[in-house]
Amino acid sequence: MIKNYLIIIFLFTGISFSYAQEVTFDKVKQQYENFKYDEVIKLSDQLIEKGNLSDSLAIELQLMRANIFYSAGADSSARNSFENILKIKRNYVPDPDITSPKLITIFNEVKSDYLRANPDLAAPPDSAINKEQIKFGDINPQRDAVIKNILLPGLGQLHNGNSLKGWIITSASVLNLGSLVYFAVDAGNKQSDYMSETDKNLIRRKYDDYNKAYKIRNTLIVSYAVIWLYSQIDLLFFPDNHQPAGETGLSRYFDLNSSAKELNLNIKIPF
Repeated sequence: MIKNYLIIIFLFTGISFSYAQEVTFDKVKQQYENFKYDEVIKLSDQLIEKGNLSDSLAIELQLMRANIFYSAGADSSARNSFENILKIKRNYVPDPDITSPKLITIFNEVKSDYLRANPDLAAPPDSAINKEQIKFGDINPQRDAVIKNILLPGLGQLHNGNSLKGWIITSASVLNLGSLVYFAVDAGNKQSDYMSETDKNLIRRKYDDYNKAYKIRNTLIVSYAVIWLYSQIDLLFFPDNHQPAGETGLSRYFDLNSSAKELNLNIKIPF
């Protein structure tokens, strides 16, 4: 009877010990967040050897290892970790928000060498690749139109090829904005004249002049806001033509291109 009890105790002890020693991704990540880098490398080696991680977790694990190796000055080990990521996902792109620029540079070097040494045999012909790139670049064709329209109402309609509506809104915007600037300056000057006037016979007239310019300025602010709001709603919800105007209209004189990280304005002067 005592012998049976001892066997049961040993079994439970062995099971408990095995569970205590079980390595999980969460445990490795916890060690990484606690800056216990030696433990991370040791545990991640065991986890990689088990080979039961999903691709996303395996990539995150290799990123942790690359960061640790790079911090320790082991560039070759960091490069090996990046190469392991590419073996999992050859088109992987590191997130610049959580990856240092130096590591991204090293990763790009490793990726370039890896892709050159391991060409994708299933890749489509060059012509098909070019077509796919063009299609990808046009995921949001309205982006440029929206950016132009935010800068000046009517430019978005011109970008989409709606010349008549675009020129009407743009002309109204420019006239309104120009008048607004003029009367804003005029109201400021007349306010100064009114505040500095000491002649009682002229104070009332100075005030009337300032009040008139002030009201006109406020009216122009409201009217420009109405034009701007109407133009955005018209562009986003009632588009007449989504095709770019090409070399017609305002695009003959300037071109606005945008991407995720930059905004380029090119001015063209025809001769």
